[in-house]
Formats: sequence, structure tokens, C-alpha cells
Amino acid sequence: MNLRFVQTPADLAVFDTTVAEAAELLGFDTAQVAALASDGLQHRLDPLRGLLFDYADVVNAGACSHSGLTVPELAQRLLLRFAAGTPQSWLRPVTWTITVHLPVGRRGALAAAVPDLRADGIEALDAADSDIPAPTVPTGRQSEPYRVRVRLSGERYDIENIGVREVFDEHLDAFTSGRVVYQTIAESLRADHRRAWDLGIADCVVASAVLADRLRDSGLRARTRRGYLLGLLGSDHAWTEVHEQGRWRPLDVVFAHLAAEDADEFRQACCGSRLNRLLPCAVEAGAPLVIDADGGPGPKWAFAGVTSRMESAAVTGVR
Repeated sequence: MNLRFVQTPADLAVFDTTVAEAAELLGFDTAQVAALASDGLQHRLDPLRGLLFDYADVVNAGACSHSGLTVPELAQRLLLRFAAGTPQSWLRPVTWTITVHLPVGRRGALAAAVPDLRADGIEALDAADSDIPAPTVPTGRQSEPYRVRVRLSGERYDIENIGVREVFDEHLDAFTSGRVVYQTIAESLRADHRRAWDLGIADCVVASAVLADRLRDSGLRARTRRGYLLGLLGSDHAWTEVHEQGRWRPLDVVFAHLAAEDADEFRQACCGSRLNRLLPCAVEAGAPLVIDADGGPGPKWAFAGVTSRMESAAVTGVR
């Protein structure tokens, strides 16, 4: 296989994904996964567990194989359908039920971020007859399962500051031109977003942090947000926000990049508008949504414990 991606730097790679786990993730047989090592995928040989890979590397290998089964590929497919809809479908109030019930980590209980129910466009609703309680903390994370029912309302807004729009377009062009490649980034490298960008690779977390840095360097109030991308099993997302006209306005370079070429109106909406599929979480800027028992970033596979269901009638073309 041609490994057309930048592998996680060796000093940051975490070799904890077995051949069997990689095979399940990619839809490969174990011989195909073992062959990835021969093709140049970095690995370690554990005397008890055998070949071990870095999880982000495995996901990126899957994306290169076009298996259609990796989370980034599924997220892009969802986004393409979403972006192909009408502006009403991106902005109309939508009722969601979100359930977070994380599996147990290898070193004990994992804790997941709780939603920021005070954020703009969020209305908390009663989860009638739910057998899973609401979050027990207003901010931060909890290890106990929780369920929330919310109505998310989008809002169309066009950024007025020409300088902000120019910086947004410049970062979007970095992806479009190929100077920066979109791929899965390990949480350890996400924490060093400038290094990732300098390597020519970025995901939503890296891109949002780099854009926020640039805006702050220009004297503007900017921050990053992380939350759950609803409608897809186990997917988190990050975006930038800039303060304009008394409100925090979302800037989503990655959504704009991943949208289809003919989705110009959606791409414009990514520069200032709030969309109805993103649920921001009440954690510190840039921090991982799931952490392990030691307080470090939780494993990516833990997001399989985050599910969401749209309750209101779906708009044509949005699922």
C-alpha cells in the first residue's frame, strides 16, 4: 500500500493498537494489516501482544486505502450530504438526544466532556423517561454515563471584519493548494499544533488552533472550541471562534475544506455562521474531550461510546 500521509512523529507515537484491532478498524484481514508494517507503517514488536501500531497512523492508512470505514471517511461523507442541503437544513432548530456511555479504558475509567448548555443556540430539554441520568457536573468531564436532549438552532452570520475573512481564506487556501494536508492527527501532536502545521498536516483541532493564534496575533479576540459532531457515531470536532458584534462567531476552515467544490454557499456559511450539528463542550480551550484515569488524552476508540439521534423531522437530503 502507498502510505500517502505523514506518520505520527516517532517521539509522539503511541504504539498500542494490535493487529486484530487494526483489522477490525480497517475492515482488513490480519495478513493485510501485518503487511502494512512491510510497506513502511511504523510499529513496535511487543513480546506478548505482537505488532503494535499508532492508532492515528492506522486510521490514515485506512483513509489511503479508501476502505470507506474509517471515522474521517464517514465524517466526510456525512459532511458532504449535510453541505449539499439547503441553508435552512443547516440552520433550522433540530432536536437531538445525545448519549455518552464510554467503554472502560485499558487503565481504568475514562471521563467524557459534558456539553456547554449555556452556549448560544442551545436549548436544554427534558429527556422524558430516560433510563440514563443527565450530566452530574455543569462543566468539565465525568466518567458516569449521561444523556442530554437539546434543541440546536443555527444562525446565519457573515463576518464583517475584512481582515478576519482574509486570514480565513488564507488558511483555507493552505488546504486547497496542498501545502497542508488534512489527515487524522494523534492527540499528542494535536497538543503541539504549530509543529503539525509546519509538518504540512492538520485536522480540525490543529487547524482551529493555528487560525486562533493568527487572529490573536492580529489583536483580535479569538478562541478554539471542541465538541461533538452529531449524526455520526463517535466523532469530535474543533473550530475557531472570533468575537464580533458582541458575540462569538464560528470559523470552520476544515468544514469549508471538506465540502464539495460546488458547495459555495455552505463554504461561505463556515465563516461566521453557527450550524445545527455541532454541540460545544464545557471544557478548557483545546483540551481533549475524553481523558483517561491518569488525566491524559483518552483513546480515540472511546468515542464509539458517544451516540446521537435526531428527533425532529429530517430535511430532505439531511440524515
